[in-house]
Amino acid sequence: MQDVLRGIAANPALPEHLFEPLAKTGDEDVRHALTYRDDLSELQARILLAHEDVDVHSLIARGKVPWAEVPRHDPFFLRAAAQAGIAPEAVVRELAVHPDPEVRGDLVSYVTGLPPDVLAALVRDPDPAVAERAAEASDLPADLAEELARHPHVVVRVSLAYNDRTPPALLAALLADGGTPAPTRCAACHHRTEGCSDHAPGIRRIRLAAAANPAVPPAGLESLLDAEEAGAPAEIAERTDLPAAFHARLATHPAAFVRQTLARNPRIGEPLILQLTEDPDPDVRLAVAENPSVPLAHLTALAGRRRLPGGPLPRILNATEPELHALATSRVAQARALVATRPDLPARLVDRLAEDPDIGVARKIAPHPGLTVHQLADMADRHGPPVYGAIAQNSGCPAQLLRRMARDIGPARKALRPIASHPASPPDVIEGLLTNPDPRVVHAAAANPALPVATMERLLARATVS
Repeated sequence: MQDVLRGIAANPALPEHLFEPLAKTGDEDVRHALTYRDDLSELQARILLAHEDVDVHSLIARGKVPWAEVPRHDPFFLRAAAQAGIAPEAVVRELAVHPDPEVRGDLVSYVTGLPPDVLAALVRDPDPAVAERAAEASDLPADLAEELARHPHVVVRVSLAYNDRTPPALLAALLADGGTPAPTRCAACHHRTEGCSDHAPGIRRIRLAAAANPAVPPAGLESLLDAEEAGAPAEIAERTDLPAAFHARLATHPAAFVRQTLARNPRIGEPLILQLTEDPDPDVRLAVAENPSVPLAHLTALAGRRRLPGGPLPRILNATEPELHALATSRVAQARALVATRPDLPARLVDRLAEDPDIGVARKIAPHPGLTVHQLADMADRHGPPVYGAIAQNSGCPAQLLRRMARDIGPARKALRPIASHPASPPDVIEGLLTNPDPRVVHAAAANPALPVATMERLLARATVS
C-alpha cells in the first residue's frame, strides 16, 4: 500500500483535503514526496513539520516556512533561511562569524548576494576550508579573486581555478605556475608548524584545475594535453576554440575517456572524426555518433553495427530535408530508425515510417506527435505487444487503444508503465494497475492525474484502517 501512497503523494492532481491525512498515514518516503511537491504551500509545510522524519532544512531553504516559524536553535536552519532570502541581515552577519567553520562555509556556498564586507570576511577567513568555499562563489568580485589567487593554501587556489567566474588573466596565471607567490600550505602540512619542503604536487593540482576551466585562455594548455590525470584533458577536449593541432594531440591521448569526449566535439573536423571512427575503443567509436558534424554515411554505417544512443542525434537534428528523405528511404532499417526520432520530421516521412515493416523503426516512430489515431491503431495491429510501450508514449494515444493494449499486453510487461502514466488512460484501467506486481507500474498509476479523487479517497481510507 505504501507504493500506492507514494504515487498519490507525487500526483499533481492531489486534492488539498487529502494532504494532511496522507502525511499522517504514509511512511517517511511518502512525506518525502510531499515535501518536494512543486505546489507545496506554507500551510502544507506546517503540516509536514509536525513529523520528525521530514527534511526541515529543505522546507526552509525552498521558502516554504515563514521566518517567524524558522527554528532558531540550529544554525543550519538559519543558513537555510538566509538561502531562501527571508533571514534578516543581522542573522546573516552572525552566521558569518559563527565558531563552526562548516556554518561559515555553508553560508558562502549557498547564499548569494551576501553584503560585500561579509563576503570579504569569508574570503579572508582563517580556516582555509571556508576560504576554499568562498573561492567557488558565483558572485566573487575580481578584487577578492585576486586576493584568493595569492592565498598560501593549495586547496583555495584549486577552488578558485575551477570557478568559471574567475577573471581569465588570473586563470592564465594559475595555469602557468600555480600563481605568484608560490603556495606554502597544503592538506599534508596544514596542521604542522613547518610547511612541506616541496609543493610541486599541489601546484600541479592548481594548474590542472585551471586547465579544466572553460574560461581559461587557450595559450598555455598545450603542456597539459597529454596529462595522465584525464580530467583536465577531457575538459579541454570539449572546447571548440582550440587550434586543430591541440585536437590532433588529444585524439591520441591514452585515456579512452578523453578521446570519447573529443569524438563529440563538433569543431574537430571531418578527418579527425573519421580517424576516431577507427579508434580501438568501442565507446570512442560510438561517441562519434553524437558529433553534430559526423558524415551521414558513417553514421548510417555505425547504426548498422551498433546500438546508438536513444533520442534524436545531433546530426539528425541538423539534417536537411533531402538528407532526411534519403535516410527514411534507406534499405538499412537502423538508418530509418535514426530519422524517425526527429520531432519535426516532414509529414510525408512520418506517414511513410508509420507503415514501415521493421519493428525497430516502429518503436522509434510510435511516440511521434504527428501520427494519427488511425496510424497508431494500425501499428498496434501490425506489430502487436512489442510496440505497445512506444505507442503508449505518444501523447495522442486514445483511451480506447490504451485500454486494449493494457488488456492484451501479454509478456511485454514494461509497456504497462507508460500506459499507467498516460493521462488519457481510462480510470478503471489506471485503478486496475494499482495492484500490479511491478512497483514502478503502481507508482505511475497512483501518480497519474487522471486517477479519480474518489479512488484516492478510498485508497487512503483503506490504508488508514490497515
